[in-house]
Amino acid sequence: MKIIISSFIIPMVLLLIISCGSKEDNKTEPKTSSTNDLVKTVEDTQDNKRTLVHETPLTKEQFEAWMPKTVLGMPLTSSAINVISGMGSCGGTYSVNNRRVRVMVIDGAGEKGNNAVSTYRFSSTREYDEKGSWGTTKTTTLNGLKVKESALKSGKFSLSMFYNNRFAVDVETYEVSHDELEQIVKDLNLEQLH
Repeated sequence: MKIIISSFIIPMVLLLIISCGSKEDNKTEPKTSSTNDLVKTVEDTQDNKRTLVHETPLTKEQFEAWMPKTVLGMPLTSSAINVISGMGSCGGTYSVNNRRVRVMVIDGAGEKGNNAVSTYRFSSTREYDEKGSWGTTKTTTLNGLKVKESALKSGKFSLSMFYNNRFAVDVETYEVSHDELEQIVKDLNLEQLH
């Protein structure tokens, strides 16, 4: 009788140990994958920072050549270029009456620019899906670009992106529909920033 019980119990205990072990292996595998992804993101970020610090910011003439004359059919009504010494940047407002789109671009080249785009660089590595009393923020794709899109309760939209691992781009809209956001990104012709 003891032989029958021990021949039954020993295999059951071994089966239990083996099955628990395989569950533990399954639990740690996603953590390892997630950790590897995090390490890769940090390495890519550091490489990007080291590269950009040695680049030369765009000149006033290069920003002027890029800046679109119209967005959503609205003319450029005001602009400013390279207002901070040693850092490439530009901003423009496109408007007709109260309807308007504000655009700001910061060049991540050079030490000042590199520091200025750090939050955009970090933000580009995250996936957003947040809701609050203020509105929503989510990660989306517009015109093939990864964008952090915020829809505010007031009806305004805010777009934020880190274009080409170099340029921080912010867009704010007033009296513009959600359906028009993709067209705004198209009208910006960001591929001409170089």
